[in-house]
Amino acid sequence: MAYSIDFRKKVLSYCDKTGNISEAAEIFQISRNTIYEWIKLQKKTGDLHHQVKGTKPRKVDRDKLKAYLEAHPDAYLTEIASEFDCHPTAIHYALKAMGYTRKKELYLP
Repeated sequence: MAYSIDFRKKVLSYCDKTGNISEAAEIFQISRNTIYEWIKLQKKTGDLHHQVKGTKPRKVDRDKLKAYLEAHPDAYLTEIASEFDCHPTAIHYALKAMGYTRKKELYLP
């Protein structure tokens, strides 16, 4: 959870007024490192909005993988991996995340 912009401005204005970051950290119950990061962010961007981290880039495009599996339903992981130029383990994790399971043969005694 990120601190609100109003709180950040209040802390930084207190630091500007007193000139003591350690005292501000103790009063507002936050770490000095947080205040230093906010000062650095304000100097760098001119704003105090928290930086939203993006999603992790994927090695395998899920839509293309789904289309490939519809065209080649009996392909092995190694065949799929060579098509997408990655390791079979990456294909395994992508399939697992998409909800696909390995083929199972129905065994009736």
